[in-house]
Amino acid sequence: MNNVSSGKTTANIGDVILFDRKDNLYEGTVFLVRDNSVLVEISKESAKVLGYEMPNTVVRHGNYTIK
Repeated sequence: MNNVSSGKTTANIGDVILFDRKDNLYEGTVFLVRDNSVLVEISKESAKVLGYEMPNTVVRHGNYTIK
């Protein structure tokens, strides 16, 4: 997978990020920051497209850009 991020900036809670999942770009809002990743709330429509039961996902640092 190609890294979407061009820098080493880490997102903070409340930041809107863009990330690649299954060859598509998705947008979500960070609600928790971990050492190696962020937990993100995505739209219900995006969750449905991705086959997720809940509109939350984990994105590794370096695999997103802050909008």
